[in-house]
Amino acid sequence: MNVRLATQILSLSVANILKTYYPQDTHKTAELCNIMDKFFDCANVRNQGEGTMKKKQFLLPFTSVNDPRFEWLQNDFLNFFINWKNNIDNRIGNFTGKDRERMFISWQTFEGLQITALSLVEATKYLLNQGMPFVLTSRFNQDVLEEYFGRQRSLGRRNDNPTLREFGYNANTLRMQRSVAPVTGNTRGAYKQKRIVSWQTVDETPLKPRP
Repeated sequence: MNVRLATQILSLSVANILKTYYPQDTHKTAELCNIMDKFFDCANVRNQGEGTMKKKQFLLPFTSVNDPRFEWLQNDFLNFFINWKNNIDNRIGNFTGKDRERMFISWQTFEGLQITALSLVEATKYLLNQGMPFVLTSRFNQDVLEEYFGRQRSLGRRNDNPTLREFGYNANTLRMQRSVAPVTGNTRGAYKQKRIVSWQTVDETPLKPRP
C-alpha cells in the first residue's frame, strides 16, 4: 500500500468534490474523507508555520493541554466510527456476519485508529505537562523506520531473508554512502530529503590511458 496515495484520497479536496458535484448519498463518504484529513493533520504536525501557511487549524503545533483537538480526537473522531459500527449492527435485513463485516473497516484498522488517537492525546499532553513549549506530532510516526528498512530491502534485491552479516554490511553501506543510497519506500515527508545520486548523471568522457 502506498501511504501517499491513501492520504490524497482521504483528503479535504476529495471531500469538497464529493459534496459539490455528487449526489446526496456520497456525502457520508465525503464526511469520512474530511474527518480522516483532520486526523492526518493532527498526527503530522511538522513545524510551527505550516498550519498558518496552509490555513489549516489542525496542522498548528500543540501548545496547550486544553487544545480543542484533544477533545475532537477522543470524541468526534472515534465516535464517527463507533456510530458507523452501531448502524451496521442495527441495520435491518437478512445480512450474515460476513456481510456486516464487509460494510465496515477491518477490526485491525478500527483498533489501530483508536490506539493511535488516544496515544497521541496522552503522549502530547504528557510532554506539554513536562514543560515542552510545543509538540510536533510528526516526530511520533514511523516514517524514519520505513524509509530505512525500505533502503535495506533495495540493497538486498531479491534476497528477502538476509543474514545478520548481510544486514550489517548493508547498514554500513547506508551509513557511509548516503549520497548513493537507494531512495525508496511508501512514504514521503520531511525525512525523505532530495539527494542527487550518482547514477542520475552519466559521464561518457573516455578515461585517460594509464602511462
